[in-house]
Amino acid sequence: MLTLLSKAERRKSGWDDLDRTVLERTSEGCWVVDRDLVTVHVNPALCAMLGYRKGELVGTHLLSYVAEESRAVMERQVVMRDLVPHRSYDVTLMRSDGQPLYAIFNDSRLDDDSGAVRGACIFVTDISRRHETEMRHEAQREHLADTVARMNRFLGQICQDLKDPLSAILGATQMISADVAAAPPAAARGGGTGDGTGDGTGDGLGDYAALCSDAGRQIMRTIENLSQWSRLQLNQISMDLRVYEVGGLLQDILEELEPRARARDVLIINRIVATHVLGDLTGLTTVLRHVIENAVRFSLSGSIVMLSATAADGRVTLRVQDNGVGIPEEVLPYLFRIDHHHASPGADGELGSGLGLLISKAMVERMGGSIRLYSRPGGGTAVTVVLAEGACPAA
Repeated sequence: MLTLLSKAERRKSGWDDLDRTVLERTSEGCWVVDRDLVTVHVNPALCAMLGYRKGELVGTHLLSYVAEESRAVMERQVVMRDLVPHRSYDVTLMRSDGQPLYAIFNDSRLDDDSGAVRGACIFVTDISRRHETEMRHEAQREHLADTVARMNRFLGQICQDLKDPLSAILGATQMISADVAAAPPAAARGGGTGDGTGDGTGDGLGDYAALCSDAGRQIMRTIENLSQWSRLQLNQISMDLRVYEVGGLLQDILEELEPRARARDVLIINRIVATHVLGDLTGLTTVLRHVIENAVRFSLSGSIVMLSATAADGRVTLRVQDNGVGIPEEVLPYLFRIDHHHASPGADGELGSGLGLLISKAMVERMGGSIRLYSRPGGGTAVTVVLAEGACPAA
């Protein structure tokens, strides 16, 4: 059974000198200074850190060993000492050999019996290795960021270089299609086989030109998406946020997409009217075009794409709903990530790059909004874009 002795009966033991023993033997540096930051006591660990003998340190000013870039930090901490008794902060010290020593100061105020500040006891932890590791990682991050930026600039230049010849090819295919449409039938001219293989001006040539034109336009869309993505990564696309009426913006977009929807026998129903949002004109147009175009591409023939909007709590939710092929559940988590290739074929087998959703997400977030996608295989897909509600000009 443990018997507790009163203070008067307790014999003097080594516990009374434990504090000094710990300070002398600990691997952590200890620096005791008076109110004016003059060194009163140091332990062997601190002497080893700085490369000085105890006699060289005692009686000298602490700031004599603080690097120039850390002196302002140290001076602020001295001012805070009367307000906060215990503090922790980073300081760069200078060793006797001129090398920097990166350390953490655990600073505790020392008061006398009357409560007056006598000085401070500072425990010094050497973090030079950690600092070197952090600096190395920071250099690697900067190098990686520079490499990515150079790759994006190169990608943008390549896209620009591809646009001009591709535009010429598309123009040529359109001219061929126009010439074929204006030419009389081969049988009426008394020559050729009527299948476009005899004299090169029949219906077959027109079909080939149409195929080339469709493939060229698809490549052009991919190039434009790549160019826009690289500009987003380089922060070269600025956002000019203003109030826009979504219904008015949709008119031009739907007119552009109407031929493709009609060719696929997809009906687009727009129920978005008198809906004002705060956004960027280019950003809004790009996002709406990508989302609606995807809905048309994944919709089955004879189906409907529904556009609707709701407003609540100062936010507007734009919804594009199709009842097409849907998206597999295992693919959904990766739709807005560029490090996974998840392009799925549309209802007619056409493959997309997946950049449309990435561009849309980046632009929506820069406009202060969010984008979500809900889907299930065979059950269609719904994309919602949430933006800040804009004040109606009439109001």
